[in-house]
Amino acid sequence: MDSLLQDLRYAFRALRRSPGFALVAVLTLALGIGVNTAVFSAANALVLRPADAHQPGRIARIHRNRHSPLSWREFRHVRDHNRAFSAVWAERSATLALNTPQGNEKVSAALVSGTYFTTLGVPAAHGRVFTPAEDSIAGASPVVVLSHRYWQARFAADPGVVGRTLRLNGRTYTVVGVARAGFRGAFPGYAPQLWLPLSETQPLAGVPLDDFGGSVYVAGRLRPDVSLRQAGSDVGVLAAQLTALDPAREQPLRLRVDHSRGINAEQRGMVAGLAGALLLVTLLVLAIACTNVANLLLARGAARRREIGIRMALGAGRGRLVRQLLTESVLLALAGGVLAVLATAWAASLAASLVPADFPGAARLEPDGRVLAFALGASLLASALFGVAPALRAASPRLVPALRDEASAVHRSRLRRALVGGQVALCMVLLAVAALFLRSLANARAVDPGFDPAPILNLGVDLGLGRYDERTGPEYYRRLLEAARALPGVEGASLQHVVPLTGTNMESSFLMEGDGPGAERRRTNFNVVGADFFRVTGVPVLRGREFGAADRPGTPEPAVVNETFARRWFPGGDAVGRRITLDQAGGPYATIVGVVRDAKYVSLGEDPRPMLYLSFSHNYRDAMTLHLRARGGPVALADPLLAAARALDPALPLPRPRTMPEELRFALLPSRVAAAVLGGFGALALLLAAVGIYGVVSYGVGQRTREIGIRAALGAGRGAVVRLVLGESLRTVAVGGAVGIALALLAGVVVRGLLYGVSPADPAVLLGTPLLLGAVALLASWLPARRAARVDPMIALRAE
Repeated sequence: MDSLLQDLRYAFRALRRSPGFALVAVLTLALGIGVNTAVFSAANALVLRPADAHQPGRIARIHRNRHSPLSWREFRHVRDHNRAFSAVWAERSATLALNTPQGNEKVSAALVSGTYFTTLGVPAAHGRVFTPAEDSIAGASPVVVLSHRYWQARFAADPGVVGRTLRLNGRTYTVVGVARAGFRGAFPGYAPQLWLPLSETQPLAGVPLDDFGGSVYVAGRLRPDVSLRQAGSDVGVLAAQLTALDPAREQPLRLRVDHSRGINAEQRGMVAGLAGALLLVTLLVLAIACTNVANLLLARGAARRREIGIRMALGAGRGRLVRQLLTESVLLALAGGVLAVLATAWAASLAASLVPADFPGAARLEPDGRVLAFALGASLLASALFGVAPALRAASPRLVPALRDEASAVHRSRLRRALVGGQVALCMVLLAVAALFLRSLANARAVDPGFDPAPILNLGVDLGLGRYDERTGPEYYRRLLEAARALPGVEGASLQHVVPLTGTNMESSFLMEGDGPGAERRRTNFNVVGADFFRVTGVPVLRGREFGAADRPGTPEPAVVNETFARRWFPGGDAVGRRITLDQAGGPYATIVGVVRDAKYVSLGEDPRPMLYLSFSHNYRDAMTLHLRARGGPVALADPLLAAARALDPALPLPRPRTMPEELRFALLPSRVAAAVLGGFGALALLLAAVGIYGVVSYGVGQRTREIGIRAALGAGRGAVVRLVLGESLRTVAVGGAVGIALALLAGVVVRGLLYGVSPADPAVLLGTPLLLGAVALLASWLPARRAARVDPMIALRAE
């Protein structure tokens, strides 16, 4: 212990004597550790952070089959018959309209069962939270609990808000409490502004919580003596019971249990994969930063060889010297780690301050124990990466040359060149992958989505916010379409439930006419659209017809399919006239009246997938998007369209219309984010590589001052000296670049599935990346080479 303290004291003194070296090393390491800590902090918030609850390790989520929510009937069965949980709750999200004298505003809400707050162990800051009695008859509990953030933002933290009433979707609710400060809900990424009883689902949103309607996310608190595995076995028995109760509808049913951490399980795997890929990239940045610091330590070790030789002469063993030098490396890395954590915390605080207080989707990005542990681990890894080789080199047992201030320059030079070559190789990988994603983004922008987005203006309408139903809702949409078509310059208007390429998708199983009760159900994507939809959006009809004004309630239900649907399940793609059902065998059936061209539905890079279009006239939805096709560009019609819609119902909250190209930016978001992040990391790696090359070449020039002076005295011109220095530097860069190209090809194969229309061996990338890196290396080497060419021979020959 005493020797460790002695090493620490000596390390502090040694670093204090070289403040410039210490500052550069710490900042370089803070940069490398910081990008890793920032990425891990985001992954921690979205994937690893447990539920905001008392004893969060005892909270578990219950999923249906893969990761789907449960039906209301399944939740009630689990709640009433399980033996593994002390309490179970259900939750679903909703967007509601807060009705005020100044107008309506959207609020995000969570509809939860009465055990929600008590199971999580979340008390009220003011008033009370829900009780199990609020799970009773639909519409019998018009009460609401406010989130602490929304209470502060909307009601100025007035404790008198308890007991006041709010009107939500035209229905009056009494505020019974405010949740404790900091509680943002059970799922990261979705922070409700208020909570209502789950029994209010039907009165508010018109969704009945019947046996199979109104799916809910379910979680519960494990009993003290029950493990997660035991809970999984328990819900497996419940799944078998549900299947036995209704084998036709529940087959096959599987219930599974996992820890309640991070976002919903449906998205967790994708986010975890993306975070892992980003961490691999940031580890390359850290390796490049460590290479720079290792070169600094090699140069520092050469300058300290007399000091080390004297200590060896006085009896210090090599192990003792290596431990001392590694202590200095650990101190540098820990200082860099501390700066990295402080920067991450500042960035999280800045992000939180930029997000409005009532914004529903804020994730908790502030560092916690896992982030601190990761930063510590990254710091120790960094100290090993950059500290071990220089420490072993500096403490090598060459006592007499050290006391004479002689150096094994050849060995040090080879090690520094090897480090620079490795740095160049890693930089090449990052630059090549970034270039692939930039090329992919350019290609994705040129992908044909299968429809014509340019002349289309969209207006999202949610009649669930205005207490419409299946009787009054269609009439509102009919009047809205008439008003839109009457605007000058409008060529057509139609409706669509799910706008493609915006992150939302619907799937269903179906049966064809003639299938028996035990027939295998096929799966397809589906959507609900209005009359003239395909003409308005520019999707070609290949066979048959599209939906029209004649398709009204009371007439046979029509359906339209895309060409992939027709080819997959009908001989020769002849689907027109065939009948299908999304319900049980025996109907009711919809008749396929047309086949349309394939389009992109979920992502721009997807393979053709089957799509079924249902008619809005026979399949009412509260939430629809109005598509307006305009001559001469749709932007000028945004204000007239919004005014026309508000004139029909001033109380209905409406967003500002957006053009279809604006909507489709979401489809490019993954490519844009990947290109921006990898481009930033590539630029950072290029900067670090340039600094490393400059430092090594500059140090080498300093070590060879006498040699350069002799060459100049013997007649070597400045050009010869520049060529000598540049030649040695660029040979090292060329070797590292060759290794980097091979690694870049391998990395390209790994990320091939994320690229649009670009090969991992893209010639432009394989040619452009080495040229860019070579140009930067040439500049970084030319600056010290020019300085070497200006050395005065007489001064160099007198120098020691």
